[in-house]
Amino acid sequence: MSSTDAPTSDVTVAQASVRIRGREYPVILPSIRDPRLHVAAVLLTLQVLGQTVLDFRLSVAQILVCLAAGALIELGVAFFKDKVILWPASGLLTGNSAAFILRVPGTLHGDWWSLHGIWIFVGVVAVSMASKYLIRWRGRHVFNPSNLGLVLAFVALGPQYTEPQDLWWIPLGPWMYITYAILIGGGLLIGWELKLLGLEIGFMAAFAVSLAVALGPVPDHCMVASWHATPMCGQTLWQVLVTSPEVLIFALFMVPDPRTVPDGQVARFAFGVIVAVLSVLLLGPTTLEFWTKTAILGSLVIACAGRFALARALAPLDAGVGLGAALRRFGWRLPATVALATMLAWLLPLASDLSTHGPLPAAALTDGTWPTITLTVGSGNDPGRWVVGAAGGALPAPTGSQPVSASAPVWVLPAIPSVVLPQNVSDFDSTITPQVAARMAHDAVLDLIIESEARRTHDLKLAAAGAEGDGLTEFTDVIKQDMAAARSVQKTYTFSSITLTLYLPKFATQAARLVGIDLHGSSTLIIRNSAGAVISQSTSAYDKSWGLDRNDSQQSWLIFVDYTGLTPA
Repeated sequence: MSSTDAPTSDVTVAQASVRIRGREYPVILPSIRDPRLHVAAVLLTLQVLGQTVLDFRLSVAQILVCLAAGALIELGVAFFKDKVILWPASGLLTGNSAAFILRVPGTLHGDWWSLHGIWIFVGVVAVSMASKYLIRWRGRHVFNPSNLGLVLAFVALGPQYTEPQDLWWIPLGPWMYITYAILIGGGLLIGWELKLLGLEIGFMAAFAVSLAVALGPVPDHCMVASWHATPMCGQTLWQVLVTSPEVLIFALFMVPDPRTVPDGQVARFAFGVIVAVLSVLLLGPTTLEFWTKTAILGSLVIACAGRFALARALAPLDAGVGLGAALRRFGWRLPATVALATMLAWLLPLASDLSTHGPLPAAALTDGTWPTITLTVGSGNDPGRWVVGAAGGALPAPTGSQPVSASAPVWVLPAIPSVVLPQNVSDFDSTITPQVAARMAHDAVLDLIIESEARRTHDLKLAAAGAEGDGLTEFTDVIKQDMAAARSVQKTYTFSSITLTLYLPKFATQAARLVGIDLHGSSTLIIRNSAGAVISQSTSAYDKSWGLDRNDSQQSWLIFVDYTGLTPA
């Protein structure tokens, strides 16, 4: 958000001084006219609403630590560098801004005093404050501090460790209307006070128009979010983004930072338009809410990097020079700029089209990693493979070849009920047809039977034939426990129902949704000692959800992760 570093005489009052080790340190306190106090009042009000009625997945402790980190850094720099003691308005605002937007997966609403991921919050605030003091041009910091720190964190750490605040908070109702009133009313009043209203209006108008231009040719471009039951496409996506309270926070409190925007009104309006167009350009290739929000935030980083050049180019117009004189001053640069803008506008629908019809992101694992997926084009055997296979089968056996042993295992599977394929799973992944779902169910049951035999025989190598990744680790850990206890366990299954289910990722984060296969029935365990005598036998309900990964080398699905306990989408 705004880090407003207005001149001390305008917003602060030196009321006293303190002598420390023989040196006088002026004590500078804020004035009621300081716009940073007005921004802080709005944000703190929204933070209170977030902790009470807006269901923010953010703890009070995380907010307080961010405020303390920003304040201590500014106090330290002012004390040791400028030899003053001041009210750390900018540091508090930067800390509050970071806490307002940054989320760490695993923090739930109501965990008031959780310090989960606190190192990330402190790191973002520290990087943000450092950018303010270290990255400067002509006495002014180049980037909006909290914006730069947040973008760096999201890009560097990704959805495994971080995520931006949801684009939508709670369903429309009395509390959301109150939130809108505080958000929009406060933002517009502060914009009017700082002469930034034109910039705010320019951003919102250009964002709405550019987004419509981008989505119009490709209405099937969609975004997936944990708070929405189905992917949002076309007009729905446009409406969500344009009216998102989080985008309004960006438009009304982060973009209009007086210290990181041009000074002239024409340049400020143009700056808002540029940020909006960049936002749409960057979110074109995205399909997940995480990267959509990161793209919007990233647009401001790019715009801030070029704002000095923009201010210089538009200085004649801001100085009151006639339009004709300004155009003559531009010379050849004007048609070049128009050509570049036209090309960028043409890229809007192209970027969205590539995002829509290119490969979608693979489902993320619960730990934030991604499975390795080999892209297969088409279906069935290609003609070349069929010719080679048929020719090979028609040729005589190689000289000296011998019959091979018929010792390959024969797996006896229990009865497999018809798999249920919900509509939301098909909508999420159109390649999962009823035939594919049936094959997934068959292979999941086969994997469990293979794991059962591997457990009975203590065969860790056999276990790898039915599972991989975290799923394999789960099975081999049990086998190792059996070996340490000098026992063998035989496990048999019966299944009453099998369903494919679309899940939210762990902690309902902004990573991709997950398709799991739910198996319901019963399992029987027969435990024997090292001599083969039965120690115990028990039957219990079996209710598990597994994630399956396509193994192209074996043309089968393997269990790779346990989805049991995740929240259905």
